Formats: sequence, C-alpha cells, structure tokens
Amino acid sequence: MKETTFVVKNFLKNFDGMNSEEKSELLDLLELNDQDLFDLIFKQKEVFILKYPNLKKFAY
Repeated sequence: MKETTFVVKNFLKNFDGMNSEEKSELLDLLELNDQDLFDLIFKQKEVFILKYPNLKKFAY
C-alpha cells in the first residue's frame, strides 16, 4: 500500500499549515485501518470527497 503511505505522508507534511477543520477531518480519517483508508481514498473517491471535503487537496 505504497499509495496510502504517500498520501498519509503528504497529510503529515502539510499538518502545520492546516486549519482546524482540515486537522479535525484528518484525525477522523486516521482512525481508519489501512485497508479502509486505501479503499476510501482510491476506490471510493466520491465518498472520500463527500466525507472529507477539506482533505481532497492533499490526497489528489
């Protein structure tokens, strides 16, 4: 799951510059296990964007 690792590293790299909404969404997202995280970001993009609209700019 190199793709997931890349996205999570990008989130963390940008963490200091995130606003409170972005940080809140990220904390919620990181509660998911690896497989669910991968599926949500790469297989269910529409669901990801609806649930985490402030994070899409860091994931894609």
